[in-house]
Parts: sequence; C-alpha cells; structure tokens
Amino acid sequence: MLLSLALTLTLAAPAPAPKALSDEARLEQGQRLFNQGDFDAALKMLDAAASDGGDPKVMEKVHLLRAQSFAARQDFARAEDAFTLALEANPDAALDPARVDPTVVKLLESVRARLTGSLVINSTPPGATVLLDGRAAGLAPITLTPNVGKHKVEAQWGDGPKQTSEVQVHPRREVRVEWVQVAGPSTVAGRDDLFQERPLRPFGDLRGNFEAYTSGNLGGALELGGGVEISWFRIGAYFRLYPQFWVTPRFQFALPVHAQFNVLLEAAVPFAIGGGFGVGIAGGAGAEWYPLKWFGFYALFGGQHFFIRDMNNSVTAFTLNGGVRLRLP
Repeated sequence: MLLSLALTLTLAAPAPAPKALSDEARLEQGQRLFNQGDFDAALKMLDAAASDGGDPKVMEKVHLLRAQSFAARQDFARAEDAFTLALEANPDAALDPARVDPTVVKLLESVRARLTGSLVINSTPPGATVLLDGRAAGLAPITLTPNVGKHKVEAQWGDGPKQTSEVQVHPRREVRVEWVQVAGPSTVAGRDDLFQERPLRPFGDLRGNFEAYTSGNLGGALELGGGVEISWFRIGAYFRLYPQFWVTPRFQFALPVHAQFNVLLEAAVPFAIGGGFGVGIAGGAGAEWYPLKWFGFYALFGGQHFFIRDMNNSVTAFTLNGGVRLRLP
C-alpha cells in the first residue's frame, strides 16, 4: 500500500523547469541556425538573447548576427537598426569582409558613417585651441558631434605644449573631456600668458566705415586692407575705392583681456585723393573678438579731422568702424 502511494506521488510530481539558456548559448545556437539558413529561427533565438541586455561584448555579436539575419531576409531597414545597436555596444564593431557578404559589410559601414555622438570639451582657463584628429575644431569650451569610434583630441594654449587624449565616442551618448593648463617652459599659467611674445603674422581685413560729419553730412564706405602683426602691434594699409579713393595707413595696439578678446586703440593718417585731395588724422578705440585663432571681428568708435581738403567743407567727423579679420599662418 505504501509502495503504491509513493509511486503515485512520484508520477504526479511536475517535471522540473528547463534551465534557461545563457546569452552565450543563445548566440551559439543562433549562429548554428543562421549557418543552416533558418533565419527566422535564428532571429527568434537572438532576439531572446538581446532582450536580456547583458555583457556588451556578447550584445555586440548578437546584434551583428541579427543584422546579418535581417539582411539575408532582405529586411535592410531592420538590419540597419540592429547594426546601430551593435555599434552602441561597441563603436568599433566590425564584420570580416572575407566571410561576410560585401553588401552587408558596406551596410554596416554606412550606418557607422551616419552615427554621431556628443563630445563636450572644456578647458581651464577657457580658450584652449582644440584639435580633433589633427584638425582645428575651435576654442574650448566647445561641443562637437564626431562620428562614432576612437578619436584623438588635443588642446593647446597659445604656443605652449599640446595635451593629448584618445576618446571613444558612442552613438547618442555624451563624452566629456576636461583640460587643465599646466605651467611649463613654453607656457605661463594665469593671466601672464596673455602677454607672452607673439610671432610676426600677416593679416587681411574687410572693414566698413560710417562717418557723421559735424556739418550734418553722413558718409561711409567699405575698405580692403592688410598688414602685419608684430606682437601686440598692427601696421596696415587700407584702400577705400568708393565713393572716393582713399589710402589710409593704420596703426593699432591690442591690449589683451582674454585669450579671445582684446581692447583696441587705433591711430590713422587718411589720404583722400579722388574728387580732390585731403590729408588728416583719425583715431578710435574699441574691441576685437576671435572665435577662432585665425578669424575675428572688431569694432571701433572714434573721430577724424582733415587739415587739407578741397573736396567740400566737411572736415571733422565722428566715426564708427567694424570689420572682420583673417590672420594668415
């Protein structure tokens, strides 16, 4: 009787639940089904592995194989989505072109080329020149959106030494880089670095002038000019072509306030030739701002007076000048 009861209970007991497969085991089975050409079954197994969101190294392989399965079914839109997930797990994810259809390899590379991340770069003090993969990117602080993958980032204050770092950019993620200037033989920490010697450098200007004469007349024109910077001094020649021809030597002194911002003082000796002859003096004060090391904006307010002028009686004027400047290497 007891033996019969024990046998009945044993037969009635539920069977133990099957042990859940690991992501690695699902990936292995998915690969085997893919090799057999059963893409639907492979995707079912791989989707189960992807739903767990486990080890990024495993997820990279899972999504790469999912993408290949979708591509084999000619579902290229979902293949691109799977490639995106693989690149999120590892921005350097790749396929072996010797073993994978070249069309699928190109599809992965096209997805990689479209994906970008956010690279936020700050510097202390602000104003460091930032280079991304050897190319000038602007002045810190700056936010860049490079393609996913590894990138070389460099920062440099003035003519000091470069600081270098390698970063890995992930799709739709933010990577932050913080640079701190280090004092050394080529750079001086703090505000003193604003006044270090600058090399001689040519520049070119496009300048607009507005003149309000004390007689009540108004005037103005565009000027083209250029010259050289010698440390914080500038010497240049400017040419006004319309409505009268002027030649104006200009002398500027730039007082540094910030790595990107200077206060300007200017003196000039304008020669008016077209429509009569005049010679005078002019001066002004203002500021300039360089968002890039080689490109800047400036504005000046001042006045001018002609000692000799036979064109009309308007000899004294208040002036407002503004322009853009290109510094040549």
